Amino acid sequence: MSYLGFDVLELNYNRVGAFEERLKRKFVLLSSKTGRRIADEQAPAPATTRPFTWTALGREEITAMRAFLDARKGRAVPFWLPSFQWDLALAEDIAQNQSGATIRWVRYKQQMWGTTGARRHLALWSLGNGAMEYCRITGATDPANYLTETLTLDPVAQRDYSRAQTVLSFLKFCRLDEDRIEVTYPSPQVAEATIRVRELPLEAPL
Repeated sequence: MSYLGFDVLELNYNRVGAFEERLKRKFVLLSSKTGRRIADEQAPAPATTRPFTWTALGREEITAMRAFLDARKGRAVPFWLPSFQWDLALAEDIAQNQSGATIRWVRYKQQMWGTTGARRHLALWSLGNGAMEYCRITGATDPANYLTETLTLDPVAQRDYSRAQTVLSFLKFCRLDEDRIEVTYPSPQVAEATIRVRELPLEAPL
């Protein structure tokens, strides 16, 4: 599957133990040595890295794993990775061909819309139905009622989505964080690789 010309890794990876996510952001610490210190951020969005374990069972999955990793050419070729988390929650159902989505208020317009494309892409799917739909957030409105916000989606919803069963995950623009990935074979029909990915918030399409 691809989105905006880049592959999407639709892999709900193994979750062994707690997440280990590291965040880097360039800033300068301003201090007069007599008062409060201020951090002057020089990047509009932080870059995070996260490892995950990819387990492939059978020849078909192993072939797909190797093909995807080979296509990355190390750290050269980026891809999309859904967070597989419930990042936003619908406040109202979405009907087929509807372009607007009303979500519970999380200060999206104020804190996540930003000047980059890092949080302007979504993966939508329903619990019990693993088929994902991808869309870009082209607009965000906060009516200041502290209850809901409205997002404009492109393209429009391809089917109905109920607020109770729909997962809205951010689609993150990433690359591999290493040029070499080690693949181990616990058995002839099982392959496993631990992969560290780096998000590219400043390169995500607007």
